[in-house]
Amino acid sequence: MRHLVYPQIGEINSLIALQHDPRAILSWQAAERQNVIRVRNSRRFLGEQVHQDWSISLGGGTTAPAMYPAKFTFDVNAAANCATDFIVYPVNVAGSGTQPNIVAFNNLYSGTNPSTGICNGIPGPGDDGVSATTFWSYNIQAVAGGLVATSPALSLDGTKVAFVETAAGAAHFHVLAWRSGDGVGANLQSVTSPRTINSGFATLAPVAGTGTATDLTLGSSSDTLSSPFVDYAHDVAYIGNDTGTLFRVIHVFCSNPDCTNGGSPAPILDGNWGSGGGLATACSGKLTGPVVDGKTGNIFVGCSDGKLYGFTPAGASIPGSPLIVGTGSGTGGIVDPPMVDAVNGFAYVVSGNSAGGTEVLVQAGTTSFSSPTPVTATLGSASSVNLHTPAFNAAYFSSGFTTVANVQGTTSSNTSHGNISNWQILEWADSGVAGFPVTLYGVGFNSSHVMTSGPAGNFLELPSSVVELSPVTEFMNGSTDQVFVSGLLNAPPNLIEYNLTDFANLFPNVLMPVNGSSAVGASIGEGSGTTGMVVDNVSPSGQASSIYFGVLSPGPNGNSAVKLTQSGLH
Repeated sequence: MRHLVYPQIGEINSLIALQHDPRAILSWQAAERQNVIRVRNSRRFLGEQVHQDWSISLGGGTTAPAMYPAKFTFDVNAAANCATDFIVYPVNVAGSGTQPNIVAFNNLYSGTNPSTGICNGIPGPGDDGVSATTFWSYNIQAVAGGLVATSPALSLDGTKVAFVETAAGAAHFHVLAWRSGDGVGANLQSVTSPRTINSGFATLAPVAGTGTATDLTLGSSSDTLSSPFVDYAHDVAYIGNDTGTLFRVIHVFCSNPDCTNGGSPAPILDGNWGSGGGLATACSGKLTGPVVDGKTGNIFVGCSDGKLYGFTPAGASIPGSPLIVGTGSGTGGIVDPPMVDAVNGFAYVVSGNSAGGTEVLVQAGTTSFSSPTPVTATLGSASSVNLHTPAFNAAYFSSGFTTVANVQGTTSSNTSHGNISNWQILEWADSGVAGFPVTLYGVGFNSSHVMTSGPAGNFLELPSSVVELSPVTEFMNGSTDQVFVSGLLNAPPNLIEYNLTDFANLFPNVLMPVNGSSAVGASIGEGSGTTGMVVDNVSPSGQASSIYFGVLSPGPNGNSAVKLTQSGLH
């Protein structure tokens, strides 16, 4: 759901068209319940350090930069469960008998500060009592040297995980029906006893809880940027590779009638897509993760050549595709998946260098890149670092005017939910200003959700050196709209949290803090920076409202899985 968003406000036919999309249902139900939740109103300000709840070594690697762990459950308002809530970390180093390439932890809500975790155990041999514990650990290798360089995808019930194993000149798509306890050694905070699966792959859909995995070869190229995107409604996955081929896999989790009525097949390439399941996109470089628009069914994928590609469900290019965004050289590529607003029909991508000599944020339609005309917001001057995925602020999802009523449990009708001038899409970029290059930009919209073109009018500059930044993560915790980002350098503090609710006004001028106070809620040093961040709950239970990420090496917590508690972040 990180790259596919579902505002509560939009044209009624769009909302109705999406009401059977599993991601839309989860998003709207969570937002509706969250409207009545108000938790933790304390504040922490710049200079105060965040307490790290737990850190567990992943061995010789970690989750790759700009990639994400996958958290179960998906409901941010569900009661925290120590046994069944878990998080899966892909590991970007070749697996071995002592090194997993995919691992999961449970008892997540452990720690001591600012509150005692509800999952804390009894300290003793094999368990420190205040950290998560290894749930399962696997070394899955269909090819020598195989590692997991991209983000995994969980089934809706959490019993299976889909991911891509990659090595030089090879990529393999796996679905793992994990078994609790597999690869768990005597030390519950260690992952170095993984269960190895390098043969005997399942030829039918793996059965939940069996510890079996399927294997499907994806062409003859590696995959270093393209995480699998699962279209849950159709049990289909899309995956790109490093030479411009976009694959479509069917029977991913064997969860729909088309699969069960025909037996229980393992995932296979869709012979009706491209040539034998692989579509040549004309991308001359590496594909990003694809994103499927739940309304139109169209598929969007970026490329390191600086272009955005769009395809119909039949594999035909949509009008205006490909759309030139960046220069395609140096930092002028698209390196993260597009972000799609399925309700309002827009896709968003960023690039660090464009033909105009600036960093750009581009908005394009999801039915055509020709009409409506794409809109370009310019950020700083051309950067020496790549840009990563932006994020919308909370107001974009819930403020404005709507006439929709009773769509999947929502109850908005003919009412104003706030000032649409507060709608913002937020991106961290390099301003090019000497001494203050790290800048948070906010770009606004008109009442039709069309982005404002030209130089971004809202910005906040920070003193720093030029540094690549992680994807932007936004989360509304009660009444506090939080934004998280990490600088990818070994110079603490390199992870910061901003409270957007501390800003007097996000429109139309420079982003300004309230009463002159800093809007930095908290900061901490994490190795050489972090991966993409996952935010889980708004629970009042001890340690159950957290953010998770991998820490990049080197540094004191390098190559590790880490959890921080949100209550220490605002």
